[in-house]
Amino acid sequence: MKNSFLFISFLMLVSCNNSSKTFEDLFTDKFTGINTVSYTDVTYAGVKDTVLVTTYSGRVAFRYKNNSEEKVLAQLNDEIYVVKYTPVEKHVALSTMELGVVVIDATNAKELYKLPLQNTWSLSMGYSEDFNYLFANDQKGNRFLWSVKDNYESKTLPENLPKGFIVGMDNNIIKIKGTGKIIYWDIINNSLVKEIPVFEGSFEDMDEKGNILTINRDTFTLFNTKKDSVEYSHQHPGWLRPKEDFNEKDFHEFKEAGIVEENGYYDIPGFHLPLTCARFGKKNIYTSGADRSIRIWDKDTGKLIDALTGHKATVNQVDVCGDKTQLVSVDLKGGIRFWDIQ
Repeated sequence: MKNSFLFISFLMLVSCNNSSKTFEDLFTDKFTGINTVSYTDVTYAGVKDTVLVTTYSGRVAFRYKNNSEEKVLAQLNDEIYVVKYTPVEKHVALSTMELGVVVIDATNAKELYKLPLQNTWSLSMGYSEDFNYLFANDQKGNRFLWSVKDNYESKTLPENLPKGFIVGMDNNIIKIKGTGKIIYWDIINNSLVKEIPVFEGSFEDMDEKGNILTINRDTFTLFNTKKDSVEYSHQHPGWLRPKEDFNEKDFHEFKEAGIVEENGYYDIPGFHLPLTCARFGKKNIYTSGADRSIRIWDKDTGKLIDALTGHKATVNQVDVCGDKTQLVSVDLKGGIRFWDIQ
């Protein structure tokens, strides 16, 4: 499943390690020594202008719009992959490599709970829409559910719960990304509510109408759940690179290939780098990628509207605030940008 930042970091790790190492060796090594400044995740900690960010080196910090300084909330002796926040309890849930899921108080950084996983880690985690539950999926396919109001007591999931990753929860309805479908399962009555067929790929986001965004390497897809069909699929049209990245020889070579200048960047056609994230806004869709850009697409038509540029490394995570008037993006060099959106 998601998160693409792990894949990108894995490629970086492969290039930096001795080729005699086995695949298993590479995957059990920590990434901390490779990318200590990389932001691994970002989530809003308020309506807008304030977010929480995490790093491979175990840091969780507040970042604010128009402020270049971090306000460190906590430093764990472990890597952090995912951060989620509940404004109801003001809890910060952190998915780590070795400590399981750590929950801390956002007001005083006090460690409240350690929720163990089964000798693995989670790259997929979230609070239910009412913030009464925290769910997670580990790398071995195990699913976990904890009751926030019961001091994060572990809840036993039904034995016949369909296979797949939990991607959301609304009251007692769990949403599961199975093979080629999204499954809605009532855990109180232990029964199927409905199934929605979807295009294959990693689950990225779902809007208020139930439409679904997925990513499959360099392509994102919008699935219209009312029509039970794909609305459209698109790649970033080219690789946007700043002018300073080019020497004269590069420029002439790419000019022959049809290079296009756009707002101080050159769009190199035919280069479709991996996408890392896709999010719904009010009227638009936002996709980020290894090409260091965020592209804006019209939600209704799928037409490319614009590109947001300025990051110096892969844009690995994007989040949209609750009223969908602001977007935040982070990259693998510790860069962060806030964007006002419509």
